[in-house]
Amino acid sequence: MYLDLTFLNNFIMDFVILWATSRLSGLRPNHARLAVAAALGAAYAVGYVWLRGNPLFSLTGKIVFSLFMVMLAIRPGRWQDYGKVLLYFYLINFTVAGATIAASSLLAGTVIESLFPAVWILVAVFAALAIGLFAGRYVKDHLLPGLLKFQVDLRFGKQHCCGHGFVDTGNALKDPLTRRPVIVAEYALIKSCLPQDLQHMMEGTQSEEAMLEQIMNSSWANRLRLIPFSSIGRKNGMLLGVRADEVVLNIGSKDILHRNAVVGIYREQLNPQGNYQLLIPADMVEG
Repeated sequence: MYLDLTFLNNFIMDFVILWATSRLSGLRPNHARLAVAAALGAAYAVGYVWLRGNPLFSLTGKIVFSLFMVMLAIRPGRWQDYGKVLLYFYLINFTVAGATIAASSLLAGTVIESLFPAVWILVAVFAALAIGLFAGRYVKDHLLPGLLKFQVDLRFGKQHCCGHGFVDTGNALKDPLTRRPVIVAEYALIKSCLPQDLQHMMEGTQSEEAMLEQIMNSSWANRLRLIPFSSIGRKNGMLLGVRADEVVLNIGSKDILHRNAVVGIYREQLNPQGNYQLLIPADMVEG
């Protein structure tokens, strides 16, 4: 056993896996921090060769050290995001390990193995790099839309509207009166559920701020809200909201019911492809 090769191999693998974890988490990799964490991981691997029976290298010790290594290498903006970072870290480790075992089995006894016995490390590095470069886009474009999109039913009195909602972790809108999360819905989706005077109000050319007087005279005055919001290019916007009697989120295994939830009305399309018509705050999905 060559300890220098053990250190080098583990340093390369730890660095690439931590880099891929950072990329998949949507964070910019800090290469200096990654290098320090990878060096500590490689030193831990060398120590395992010498002190295999030490409690530091037990299963618990390995888990604790991996947690420390990830926290040293990757620093998300919020502590709450470490759960996602750790999930990606372990998933990448298991994926790389599986690719390595598969490659070792397929190439056993072949010319490639005889020419380069450590071909497994090339396979592992390639797998980690591929995850870091391409998995993020795949998850964003294909996996997340399927996991975070579901059917939403809204009831306003005797009127029902149904569409597809997408979980928006960046939706921090709150009802000014109750401080409860606000759903954002396309006007076209809920138009048929609204009274005629409110439809005329939404289809007029006046700004949301100018709607205040009309809201007081609306047949749905007790349902309406003006919700302040900030966005790129607009720091003090106002979104017209309407209180729904019931909002049912069909997440597959069960339905989540919210009574008297406020629905912010968005005049344009939320998604150019039309894949969803509502933005659902994450707090409402959590029940």
